[in-house]
Amino acid sequence: MHAPIDEIKQFVNRNQYEMLLFWEALVNMQGSGTDIAQINRIMEFLKKHFEAEGFSCRLIDSKGGPDVLVAEYGKNFPGKPLILAGHCDTVFSDGDYPPDPFYIKDGIAYGPGVVDMKMGIMQAFYVMIALKQFGFKDRPVKVIFVGNEEISHIGSIVDKIVMDEAKGALCCFNMETGRMDNCLTVGRKGGVDCHIIVRGKSGHAGNEYTIGRNAIVEMAYKIPLLQNLSKVDEGLTVSVGVIKGGTVSNAIPDYCYVELDIRYSQVKHMEYIKEEIRKIGEMTFIEGTTTEIQFVSSMPAFEETQANHELLAHINKCAVACGYPVFGSIYVGGMSDAAYFGLMGVPTVCSMGGQGSGAHTREEKCIVQSVFDRTVIAIASAMEIDDYAQKQI
Repeated sequence: MHAPIDEIKQFVNRNQYEMLLFWEALVNMQGSGTDIAQINRIMEFLKKHFEAEGFSCRLIDSKGGPDVLVAEYGKNFPGKPLILAGHCDTVFSDGDYPPDPFYIKDGIAYGPGVVDMKMGIMQAFYVMIALKQFGFKDRPVKVIFVGNEEISHIGSIVDKIVMDEAKGALCCFNMETGRMDNCLTVGRKGGVDCHIIVRGKSGHAGNEYTIGRNAIVEMAYKIPLLQNLSKVDEGLTVSVGVIKGGTVSNAIPDYCYVELDIRYSQVKHMEYIKEEIRKIGEMTFIEGTTTEIQFVSSMPAFEETQANHELLAHINKCAVACGYPVFGSIYVGGMSDAAYFGLMGVPTVCSMGGQGSGAHTREEKCIVQSVFDRTVIAIASAMEIDDYAQKQI
């Protein structure tokens, strides 16, 4: 190892208090991806701090969502850049928690987004500071922070911005929520949220039975067809999770609504499943009913690849050199922006942030020591990235 392990540990130990303050400030700046003005304030806060450390920054208009922040170190250095990625939004809107919700008790930090993933944002910031202080010049390093990951970038071009910024990168460390089982994520399912509305014609169930057009029955014909689109052995599942329709038992229902959760493990499944659902929507079983399909949000699969495993092997080598146990590897059903780096052919490892649990709930928490430990590993892995790069030639 060429990375100065002892100095890296000293750097993290020396900066622990400032890291906690920075983390606290981020958690206390609450906001979901729909709180565009609030998320943009967080982006401005981050830009100010990156620039104060001498990094060049760009805020990119996402055309309908929060800005995307790109911070760069050594943009003119030779070689393909290393990417550090993350998101600044949470599932909680500004005001869902009281002011200043961050606190630490018995070595555990609490607050909205404390593990998903404000700590990863803080870690990436300090990785950049460390690389500069240690004189890292092997290649450019680029930070990409988005502001509406939790809502799958609905109504914006964030996904296109991320893919454009990822072009030609060597690899990506996605600083998402660290898992409690000490596994790093090398693949994730993609998903689509789909809403289907059937409209019919209402009528009195006794006097106008033949005149009415029952929207619930029409939907009932469609639901088995939708469920049967699942290919479990290929990692493709369609789940009808919500159904609403009707008002009273003695009226023919003229409206029925369902919500589908669709997950898939292959990029090709995303457009395939949309087209198959459209075909079902075009079918009519009860004359006089109409069907509307709404694809509310979608995210591609983060496909598991050999290249992802090779990057994990590099991180594990660095973890062991730093005195930590190796990480396991895992493929999970939850989605993240790692998918977009994967789409661009960039080897990516996800879940590199501090370890915690309760993401998306009011029990969200993060193990403080794990944040410091994983920052050490991330710095060492970045400083040794040329060793990884040489093996890719």
